[in-house]
Amino acid sequence: MVSAFLQKARYRSAQFFRALGARMTADDRALVESVLTTPAQRALFNRMPTADQHHAVAVLRTLRAEGHDHPALMQAALLHDAAKSEAGITIFHRVVVVLLEAFRPAWLARLARDGERSFWRRPFARYLTHPAIGADWAEAAGCQPTVVSLIRRHQSPIPLASDSLEDQLLMALQAADGKN
Repeated sequence: MVSAFLQKARYRSAQFFRALGARMTADDRALVESVLTTPAQRALFNRMPTADQHHAVAVLRTLRAEGHDHPALMQAALLHDAAKSEAGITIFHRVVVVLLEAFRPAWLARLARDGERSFWRRPFARYLTHPAIGADWAEAAGCQPTVVSLIRRHQSPIPLASDSLEDQLLMALQAADGKN
């Protein structure tokens, strides 16, 4: 138990420090432009903070390294966290959310409860609703229905007996997201 806890804590700490030093390179920008095919999709990506952009590109690169190339999956990788950018989530909130998700998910749900009516709880509520908001934004940006669905469901459980293409893409997205 302690070993698993320390392993998660080390992983999350490393993730935090990577986010602090995140930069987008010219190669990263070229990759984004090759995947996001419309100006509206690129504008949605560009609204994200640099650390979130860097994370999205890392998710995409992980998927490609694992042999994935489905266009909807590639776009969802880049846009799955787009709504976090306008949720008022500070670095403090992100640290708390990541730790609570890893170690006490029920506490996160309690913090998020009635979030729209409580100033200090709002970022936690918005964190939990960012997939739905991001999916709506992706739809407005002209993304295909599969991209929109992957974004909407990127934090949802996948049915165990599912063998649909979309669920397979979602499993790949969630796994790559979890690695980055």
